[in-house]
Amino acid sequence: MPSKSFGSVKIFSPRYSREEVVQLLKERLPELAKALPLRRVVLFGSYARGNFTAFSDIDLLVVYADPPRSDAYGLVKKTLNLLGLQPHVLSESEFTAVHTVWQKMIQDGLDLYL
Repeated sequence: MPSKSFGSVKIFSPRYSREEVVQLLKERLPELAKALPLRRVVLFGSYARGNFTAFSDIDLLVVYADPPRSDAYGLVKKTLNLLGLQPHVLSESEFTAVHTVWQKMIQDGLDLYL
């Protein structure tokens, strides 16, 4: 009797737990604050809500003191150095201009830096 073969199933798990993400960010934010005058940092989206999957990115709002800087995004990515990090980097004036849109997005977020 011929044997039946079933294809293998790959199961993916998230790279980090919510707790690991929060811990890593809190450890690295003081270093970022030395290079960029931080005003507010908020973890939002699926990692903040706790319903993330292996395919979720790590949404992070970073607001820093004016004036706007062209190097801000690169500083955040390099300093925080988290696989899957999707930073949204805004100066205070940029954040103020679109404050109402962001308020809805971060209402369930976790403030990591105020």
